[in-house]
Amino acid sequence: MRSLFKNVANELIQQLTPEDLKEIMDSTVVTVLGNMEPEQRLAFSQEIVTKAFTEIIESLSPEQRLEFMKTLLPTILTELPFDALTEVELIQMLTGRD
Repeated sequence: MRSLFKNVANELIQQLTPEDLKEIMDSTVVTVLGNMEPEQRLAFSQEIVTKAFTEIIESLSPEQRLEFMKTLLPTILTELPFDALTEVELIQMLTGRD
């Protein structure tokens, strides 16, 4: 039954405009996250955001990636506690090294 529902949902999604899809995604995220425990919310969010980010970035040119970064970085720097990281942790994150 779940598979049938997913197939029907995917077919319906194909018919939506980007604006309609964005509205549905926004309300779905609020609903889904609102029904989760904090640990579930974190794990779900990490998975969804990482997967979506990877999919989005793959199709962008280097110039578009730069523009995307310029759009996202101010929000990331404002909303996340970078001041809680040590200098070593920050360098490791930026360079991808352990």
